[in-house]
Amino acid sequence: MNIELKINKYDHEGRGLSKYNNKVIFIPNTIIDELVKVSITKEKKSYLEGKVLEYLTKSPKRINVKCPYYDKCGGCSYLHLNIKDEELIKTDIVKDIIKRYSKLDINPKFISSNDYNYRNKISLKINNYNFGYYNSNSHDFINIDKCLLAKDSINKIISNKEYLKVKNGNITIRSNYNDEIIIKIDTNDKYEIDIDKLKINNKIIGIIVNDKIIYGNDFYYERLNGYLFKVNINSFFQVNLDILSKVFNILKDTNYGNVVDLYSGVGTLGISLNKDKLYGIEIVKEAVLDSIENSKLNKQNNNYILGDSSKIINIKDKIDTIIIDPPRSGLNKETIDNIINIDVNNIIYMSCNPITLARDLNILKDKYQIKDFYILNMFPRTKHIESLMVLERKN
Repeated sequence: MNIELKINKYDHEGRGLSKYNNKVIFIPNTIIDELVKVSITKEKKSYLEGKVLEYLTKSPKRINVKCPYYDKCGGCSYLHLNIKDEELIKTDIVKDIIKRYSKLDINPKFISSNDYNYRNKISLKINNYNFGYYNSNSHDFINIDKCLLAKDSINKIISNKEYLKVKNGNITIRSNYNDEIIIKIDTNDKYEIDIDKLKINNKIIGIIVNDKIIYGNDFYYERLNGYLFKVNINSFFQVNLDILSKVFNILKDTNYGNVVDLYSGVGTLGISLNKDKLYGIEIVKEAVLDSIENSKLNKQNNNYILGDSSKIINIKDKIDTIIIDPPRSGLNKETIDNIINIDVNNIIYMSCNPITLARDLNILKDKYQIKDFYILNMFPRTKHIESLMVLERKN
């Protein structure tokens, strides 16, 4: 069934919203005030999803889309708008979520990034020797020759896939500040990798297949703002170094005293802080090992513990600051209770999900107030929104 609708607002993923038969309908790749002819692609009890068949009236804000896979892939949400309009929409989304879930009015500062070629890591599916993504809704395989969000050094690997002959599986490509490349492949099929050909125009420093190193190493070094970090192929590290550099600069001028870094990863944020002592807690063994080495590389004497961040391990020193960078699910009750009981002066909360951030803030706000709030465009052109919130204890 095809219907005509006018777009009235945006949802929290940047999709256009309208109404049909008293149900909300979500329509990607639309702009407020556009009139569109739509086919219904999904019908649920409380909402519908649609796809644009024709733009009957186009917004003057609409721009030409650079990516040939935009309508097929589903990984990006804002390629039809310029970056400034994207930033305004994301700001409104965050303000609305914080207001709705924590009853607070905020005036966030927006930290911008490059529109394209910012990702230092991508993960692709391999299907019949082709690299690509699964469509986010249908799971159809989308063969790609290039991803506009990825660094040029990563796209060069995709363009050289004839030297990476794998029938089916998954491939992860990571690239550091110096365009050095690590490739990780998981497959149940036979494979043929021409390492010599790959190395001709690429700085290949590691290839791992099914968790076995077949060339080089399974790590590289990342350099940022004068710091050096060892990053294992399996370790978490922010994909947008431009934004991470700006976060370092935002936080650098305060002395945070004794710090506990929960979900510490390879130690990135904690190492960059001005502090007296630091304790990092991380559940991934490889990341803990990397963080220990990173502490030494940066001439710091930090303490890193393999463990569950929800069970803040008994630390004898008085803790002044806690860093939190949790998964999308946010903090569980045990973690929040521990944080409140420790009674720290400052909380630095990095979030990849504004809804769980607002939920946690609604609990923390009784004891803490917002000192600074930043929206970080860590993932430009996509629906994802990263935030940085600095809380201080109320007097």
